[in-house]
Amino acid sequence: MKRVLIIYGGWEGHQPGVISAYLAKQLDEAGFIVTRVPSLDVLDDPDQLLSYDLIIMNWTRGELSSQRFENLSQVIDSGVGLAGIHGGLTSAFQGNKKWLWMTGGCFVAHPGGAATTYSVHITDQHHPITQGIKDFTVQTEQYFMLTDPANHVLATTAFAASDHPEAANQQPLDIPVAWTKLWGHGRIFFHSLGHDLSVCQQPEIAALTLQGFQWASR
Repeated sequence: MKRVLIIYGGWEGHQPGVISAYLAKQLDEAGFIVTRVPSLDVLDDPDQLLSYDLIIMNWTRGELSSQRFENLSQVIDSGVGLAGIHGGLTSAFQGNKKWLWMTGGCFVAHPGGAATTYSVHITDQHHPITQGIKDFTVQTEQYFMLTDPANHVLATTAFAASDHPEAANQQPLDIPVAWTKLWGHGRIFFHSLGHDLSVCQQPEIAALTLQGFQWASR
């Protein structure tokens, strides 16, 4: 059976304990052995990290030391998967540029807040992560992301021109919602949905999350 490590903590506004418990339940029901750790100290032991097939980071904000990044980077490069959702991955450790490069993107803003209703368009309907998932609508934060052009984008959303500070911009912008990328031999998966438990539990999002985790695992 595959083993998953969920590292959770940071800003409490994203309910890291509640969300990580939900993710653990999803994975447990899918046949994974899951360990949850509410501390970054686990990143000090790369040998321990190598014993997992997937590492899920659910840590909003915070700081990641150069050594802890290097430990994690080497483990992912060797073939362990890395995944996360919403602010738990791309709003984490924004002071560490190498982390942003590895994860493929950086959260910038969500102008409309959690009351924003928008559509998510599946751009790659043939990928294992998006199987059975059609375009859907969600009411939650709409993340404006800066992303790595090397990412393989799975889903996008049309970000309203009126929400962008560039006054000359007159057209909606297609912003990535979900993507994959490779880091050495490791697979990385992210989607920007999951501000609270109710969003995580929406059927399309729950399927996207679990299938993304399954794909990323070694």
